[in-house]
Amino acid sequence: MGTNWFEAFGSEMNIIFTKEDFLKYNDMVREDFLLFKRYVKIPGKILDIGCGLGCTAIPLSTYGYDVTGIDNDPKVAEAAIKNAENFGGKIKILFGDALDIERDFGRDSFNACISGGVLEHFSEGQIRELINKQLYVAPIVIASMPIAVDDVRELYKDYERRICKDGFYRNLWMADHWLKQVLRGFNVLEHHVGKAAEVIGGFDELLVIIGR
Repeated sequence: MGTNWFEAFGSEMNIIFTKEDFLKYNDMVREDFLLFKRYVKIPGKILDIGCGLGCTAIPLSTYGYDVTGIDNDPKVAEAAIKNAENFGGKIKILFGDALDIERDFGRDSFNACISGGVLEHFSEGQIRELINKQLYVAPIVIASMPIAVDDVRELYKDYERRICKDGFYRNLWMADHWLKQVLRGFNVLEHHVGKAAEVIGGFDELLVIIGR
């Protein structure tokens, strides 16, 4: 990849949250709070995979959840730890890899695994592997990912290799491809197509809830 996540975040947002930043992310999470509460009763345990700087994990921890966030970029994880110290509730941030969660945490360690903007960075086979690993450590998976609503070739600098203009590998599939192909055979309990919060880009996204 031509860049890394710490550099990418730093070019778009404050690495260390201000109070104003936190309130914006808190507002973002509040919009989906009833959905989280429907599937994960407070004070349930949530694993946020690819937690980034803590935009979702930290607000959820202030609502009474016991949150663990993992990220495979050590600098990003270090910044998220600082943000959690400044604004979080019951939360811990760890440096870790999504592909190792069943080894690192074990079966039924959490009530739910969540991720936002993570799965699309993997191939179809890897996505299915990742979801199965999440369903091992938790009975519920809540994931959101950006989707295509029309031809998105202009967003790639290398369409065939799926390298976006920001230098990251990313699959921008339509919602039907996700639901009928990538997630085929999984127990999709609920799904929604909508817009992501403006604070993270306002792109078209698919949100899915998968159960065992």
